[in-house]
Amino acid sequence: MVMPDLKLPSKSKECDRALIVASSMALMLAICMLLVLPALAGTETGEFCPTCPDWTYLDGWLAKKEVYEQEQQQKAQPEEQEMKLAAQSAEASPVTSESNSAPDGLFINRTGAFAEALASPMAVLPEDVVLDISPSAARYIEGAVNINHESFFEKGGRLRTVSEMAKLLGEAGISRNDSLVISGECLPCGGGPSPAIFTYWLLKYLGHEKVRVLDGGIEDWTAAGLNTSNESAIRSKTDYIPDLKPDLFATYDYVLNGRAQIVDARPARDYGIGSVPGALNIPYESVVEDERIKPQEDLQRIFAVLDRERPVVVYTNVGVEASLVWFALTLSGYDARLYTWRDWLENQPKFGYELAKIEANPNPVRSGRAISITASFREMEPAAENLSSNDEVRLTVKGCVTCGFGSPQSFANINRSSGMVQIGSSGKTTQSGGVDVQQADSSILRCTAIIYAPDGSEAARSNLLHSSGGKYVGIWNADVAPGIYKVSLVAIASSNAETFADVLEIEVTD
Repeated sequence: MVMPDLKLPSKSKECDRALIVASSMALMLAICMLLVLPALAGTETGEFCPTCPDWTYLDGWLAKKEVYEQEQQQKAQPEEQEMKLAAQSAEASPVTSESNSAPDGLFINRTGAFAEALASPMAVLPEDVVLDISPSAARYIEGAVNINHESFFEKGGRLRTVSEMAKLLGEAGISRNDSLVISGECLPCGGGPSPAIFTYWLLKYLGHEKVRVLDGGIEDWTAAGLNTSNESAIRSKTDYIPDLKPDLFATYDYVLNGRAQIVDARPARDYGIGSVPGALNIPYESVVEDERIKPQEDLQRIFAVLDRERPVVVYTNVGVEASLVWFALTLSGYDARLYTWRDWLENQPKFGYELAKIEANPNPVRSGRAISITASFREMEPAAENLSSNDEVRLTVKGCVTCGFGSPQSFANINRSSGMVQIGSSGKTTQSGGVDVQQADSSILRCTAIIYAPDGSEAARSNLLHSSGGKYVGIWNADVAPGIYKVSLVAIASSNAETFADVLEIEVTD
């Protein structure tokens, strides 16, 4: 800016010149303030700036600031309230079996009876006694005692007497007043909760009130950051005094009187071969997901076919896997009892036929060609048979108690002379069809051939039709890879099923 050339009297020239310079500087400062202050009073976008006073109109700027602060306070209130509630919830709610705060949403959200019977790792208390029922585990929950669940059965597979089971528990340091959490699985059989839940049922049958099942396995325990041990714990021996609850187990007469709804918990293909008349098929696999009992809402949809006001009897071959459905039904509010297909068969009239001959033609057969399977049966002479008493729970199994029966890998063959249940061919299966025993004439023998591949998996099924006399014939299209295929027969007469395992070998060639 160019300043005007002012003419002053010489007498006061120096003094006046200083006054002029000062005035000029003040004027320039005022002009600069007028240019700068509008920007200080706000942002470049025109938004109000609470830290930039407008010195040209300070009262107005203060009023705007008050309004701005009120708006910001209103915006902050919901966020502060949410943060406060979250902090209070975290402080008041420790991690339990009803919580999903475990790593990566590890545990199912359980409520009600499910939360009382299924314990997440974080819900296991220091005063709880952990009972691991694994046959041979590499790791245990720290402090857990071990009783192999197969120890509850005799060498031949018969469930031990009540006094023997009570002694077994007492020697492990467990009393009926202990708060138990059952963990572990049948490791050789591929795992799963059925042995632990069957032990839960067994303890409930013995009158144990405070008992839960670990909701998950040892991997879930370690994932929760909890300690494990290479060895099980040893507790001081004590007395286990049972108080039997016989209403948890159904007798043959109870099933026969028709008051209860009957649930066949075996796989659909076993149910198709033969079942208790009137039974509904709810396979035990349908209530389990990722080796855990499914969420309550899923079970409600599965059990929608049942009347909640009527008692329910659920069975598999010897009841181990049936305990999964029994457990889910009980926690869902049903009056449920456990039963066995074996007991039903033993109380039926004896299977009156024996296999006289079985053959395949041609044998060997080229891959992709058809082959006929012919089986001949002859009627047996009637004979008196000794039926087992219903006074005690007697489950007889030959082989692995858990993985042999009620599983997708086998069929039951009752040998009434020895009282043993024998395992048929094992292996993976397919969803093949079976015999509809509800619609067929029960007075005629019906026969199904099950063909197993060299790796033990089920390759096919063929219904053998009655041709003449005691002969039954079926056709199998051997559209399979070359190898030796084994054949087992399942025959039904008068609603009584019998399995003839590995009675024929068929060679399939190129």
